[in-house]
Amino acid sequence: MRFIFSSGARSLVALLISAFLVMPASSSWGESIQAELHPGERVEVDGYSIELSDISVVPDNPAALLKIHSNGSISSTVMRAGEFFVLKDAHKREELGIKLEEIRREGYLSNESRATLEIWMRSRPEISISMSPDRDVYHSGDQIRVEVFVENTGDGNAESIRLNLSEHHSYVLNETLKEIGKKMRRSLLRPGEVWMERICFPAPSIPERESIELVAAAEYFDADSNPYRSETVLPITVAGPVELHKHVHEIQTFGRTYYVIDTVRNTGNVRLNLSLTDNAGDAFQSEKVPEQRFDLAPGETKITSYAVKARSPGEGLVLPPARCTYSIAGSTYTVISESPVVDVLGPRIEARRYVSSGGDHDVFKVCMDVKNTGNRYAGVRAHRIFPERVEMLDGKNDLSFALSPGSSRTFCWSIRCPNGSCALPPVDLIYFDSENNIFRCDVPSLRLEKRSPEIPDMSRKNGTERTEVEISEPIRSSDVEPHPSGFALALVLLISALIWVRSL
Repeated sequence: MRFIFSSGARSLVALLISAFLVMPASSSWGESIQAELHPGERVEVDGYSIELSDISVVPDNPAALLKIHSNGSISSTVMRAGEFFVLKDAHKREELGIKLEEIRREGYLSNESRATLEIWMRSRPEISISMSPDRDVYHSGDQIRVEVFVENTGDGNAESIRLNLSEHHSYVLNETLKEIGKKMRRSLLRPGEVWMERICFPAPSIPERESIELVAAAEYFDADSNPYRSETVLPITVAGPVELHKHVHEIQTFGRTYYVIDTVRNTGNVRLNLSLTDNAGDAFQSEKVPEQRFDLAPGETKITSYAVKARSPGEGLVLPPARCTYSIAGSTYTVISESPVVDVLGPRIEARRYVSSGGDHDVFKVCMDVKNTGNRYAGVRAHRIFPERVEMLDGKNDLSFALSPGSSRTFCWSIRCPNGSCALPPVDLIYFDSENNIFRCDVPSLRLEKRSPEIPDMSRKNGTERTEVEISEPIRSSDVEPHPSGFALALVLLISALIWVRSL
């Protein structure tokens, strides 16, 4: 029999293909698809590309050359109608089945013919493993409880399943997990089925907080005894022998005092010497917290506290974490606590008093700006803003008003100081929130001095310019000069005329 193939077919790298006259009666094959191809055409199936390369010109017994492309490799085979072949992978597992149903010739040229193929993919199992611990963090000696879920997500049966557990951080723990894994066996897991196991083992003793890795690996076979393996890793956080927590009220009222509580606990199995340091940060005022040193036996707890007060209202204020240092076997370790986040609620009044204008005739214009920089409404009151010896020309000597968060108001008064100067004492502004919590704001004292009239120099040094300044003073009759007489005016005119005539 003579074939005519393209030049590309002669350069193919062939892989041995098992060919059969009929399709094997095996339940491991999945659903099939049909494809009708002309020479040079191809079809894509689950990562494989199947190409009809050429068809023989022999009319009585035609044959087709097929090429299968996968992962950079090319396999080829010659088939006649009714034949079936199986493509195997590098592990000798059957991957693809192709049956040549029919070859139709519609002329003497091969490109006028076509072939009908039926293509099967193997039904293979695929194990997916997931694990769920009962807690986020464990301490030395705690029982770690984990639920293990094994699901067959493939389209074939998984048989003879063995689930192995391991963790290489601790030899003792690894041996414990191996013993647990010996009992985790399953003979069959059908597609879509889930197998669940619960395991329990003690947390290892480690010198500092660390994440261990629990490895679960499933080994199983398909219906034709082809081996498979699936694996997953679960990180588990195990704390060291020292547990440190920092706690304070999360919602505070501005102006009140609260307490920060540091709790240190030895969760290990040896006595430890510890050093604790902490501070309130910039958003809170407190006395300096000294460094504390103490010993803790296994299971013992130490509690310390100190008072804090917020410097101003605000939301999301953060206190820095506390730190605890200890040594084990010559190595030093540090544990860091949480950083508490606090919302401080309340109004905060800031006020500024200043002289706006004035000073002449003992009269001054005094203003005061009042602003609520807090996050709650404030009711503000002030009494006896000016002392009795100061004469108020307008305005009131007391205030009563409300300010919303972020808003401000300005008040002005015209006053007269006795003798042209006076000292205004501090003003005590009292404000309160909606819960009648009372706060105070002190406005500093203010000194007022009469402004003296300034008389600039009447002439400059070179004597070329003169500046006259009018000083406002009460006008008296003795200060007014008389107008010049008519006789003096006539005399001046006569002298001017004589001078002019002489010049002629």
